[in-house]
Amino acid sequence: MRSLGEDGLTEPCGEREPFFENAPEAALILHINREAIHHGAEIALLRDLYARHTKHQ
Repeated sequence: MRSLGEDGLTEPCGEREPFFENAPEAALILHINREAIHHGAEIALLRDLYARHTKHQ
C-alpha cells in the first residue's frame, strides 16, 4: 500500500480485480480491510461461544 503512493491509490484496479475493475486501488484496500475485520470478528465469536459451551458441560 505504501509503495502505491497517493497517485497509485487513485488508479483503477484493472482486470486483475474483476469486481473492482473500475474502482480505485484505495477502494479495494478498504474492502479487504473490512473483510478481514468482519471475518476476524466471526472467528472471535465462534471461539468465545465454544469456550463458553465447553465450560458448561
